[in-house]
Amino acid sequence: MCYDRFVRVFRCFVLSFWMFFLGIGDCYSLGWQASIHATLKHNSALVYDHNGNMLFSHNADQQMVPASILKLATADAVLTLLGSDYKIPTEFYLTTDNYLAIKGFGDPTLVSETLADIAKILKKSLQAKKLKGFLFDTTFFAQQLSVHGQSNSDNPYDSSLGALVANYNTVNIYKAKSGVISSAEAQTPMTATAIMVAKKTPIGKHRINLGKQESKTLQHFAELMQNFLQRQNITIPATVVHSPIPKSAKKIHTHYSPSVSQIIKTLFVYSNNFIANQLLIVLGGVKKGAPADLEKGRQVLDDFLRKVVGMTYFTLDEGSGLSRNNKINAVEMMSLLIHFLPHRDLLRSYQHRFQAKTGTLRGVATFAGYMLSPRGSKGKPYPFVIMLKDPSSGLMRKKIANQLYQGIFSQILAKKLSYNNE
Repeated sequence: MCYDRFVRVFRCFVLSFWMFFLGIGDCYSLGWQASIHATLKHNSALVYDHNGNMLFSHNADQQMVPASILKLATADAVLTLLGSDYKIPTEFYLTTDNYLAIKGFGDPTLVSETLADIAKILKKSLQAKKLKGFLFDTTFFAQQLSVHGQSNSDNPYDSSLGALVANYNTVNIYKAKSGVISSAEAQTPMTATAIMVAKKTPIGKHRINLGKQESKTLQHFAELMQNFLQRQNITIPATVVHSPIPKSAKKIHTHYSPSVSQIIKTLFVYSNNFIANQLLIVLGGVKKGAPADLEKGRQVLDDFLRKVVGMTYFTLDEGSGLSRNNKINAVEMMSLLIHFLPHRDLLRSYQHRFQAKTGTLRGVATFAGYMLSPRGSKGKPYPFVIMLKDPSSGLMRKKIANQLYQGIFSQILAKKLSYNNE
C-alpha cells in the first residue's frame, strides 16, 4: 500500500513538473478551446490524437490556399511511388565526333561542388581528346515549362525548370561600386553568362535566377563545366549543341543524385519551390513517360492523393504551393499527414514541439505537421493543420500552434493527474 501511494505521488510530481516546464499549468480549463475558436474566426485548424480522434476542429472543411504545406503532398507521392532510395540520373557520353554529351533527367542537386567532382571522374575518359564542345540532351523534359504563380522577376524562387540545370538555375554574384561583377561563392567560378545576366543588378551581393531562356541556362551550364574540366587539364570550348544523344555515342559515366528522401529533407529545410516542381516533373516523367511536364506530374499526384491517400476535395495546379489556384481543406490535409507519418522525421523541428512545414504567401500563412508530446521522441505524434488567410496571419500561425499545444497537452496531463489522485 505504501509503495502504491509512493508511485502515485511520484507520478503526480512528474506530471506537475512537465506542466510547469511546458508553461501549461493554467491552460487546462475548457476555456482554451473557446479562446482559440474566437481567435481563428474565418480561418481553419484541425488536430487529431495519435489514434485518429479529433481533439480540435475549426472550419476544417473550408477550402483554403495551402501555400508551401502542399510540398507535403508532392513529397509523399515521390517517396511512395518512386521509393525513398530512388536517385535521379545524369548521363555523360562521348560522341564519335568528340562532343561531351550530357543527358539530364531533372536532377535538382547539380551544384558547383557536384560538377567539380564529376569533372574529376570524367578526366580519365576525356584526356588526350580534342573536344569540340558540349551536346546537351534535355528531351526528358518538355520545353517552355511554366508555373502558375511565378513571375518574370530575377528572384531565385522564380528560376526556370529544366532537365539539365546547375545551381538551381541561379547565380550568386557580388557587384562592386566600380561595376565589376564577381562570384559571391568560392566554389563557383564566374561565367560570361552570369556576368551578362547580372549587369542590371544594383551594387552588393545578390542571388538571381538566369531567366526563362533554356539556351541561356544551358550556356551557363557549359561554361561552368568548361571551367571545372580545365582544372583537370581538359580543354573544351563552351560551344553548345542542343540535340538528342546520338546512338553511336559511348556512355562514359552516370551520375546519381542523392536519394529522394535526402533531397526532400533539403526541400523542407529551405522550402525550395524549384526542387518541389522539379521532383513533380520527374515523377510525371518516370510514371507517364517523356517528355515530362507539370501536367503529367500533376496527374500522377492527383491520382495518388485520390486513390492511395483517399483524398477527395482539392484542386492542384503545381507541386510547390506557389500557385493560389491550389485549394485544399484541413480535413484533406489531415488524411495526407496520417499517410505521411512514416516520413515525418524528414520535416524540420520547431521549439521541440512540432515537426512541421510552414507555408507563406501574401495574406496566407499555413502550418501543418505533427505535435510532439511532452515525452519527446518516446511519445506518439499528434497531426495538426493550421490554415490562415489574414493579412497578419504570419504572426498568428505559431501563436495559435502553441496555444493548441498547450491546451491539448495540459488537458491530457490534467486527466492523468486526476486519475493518479483517485
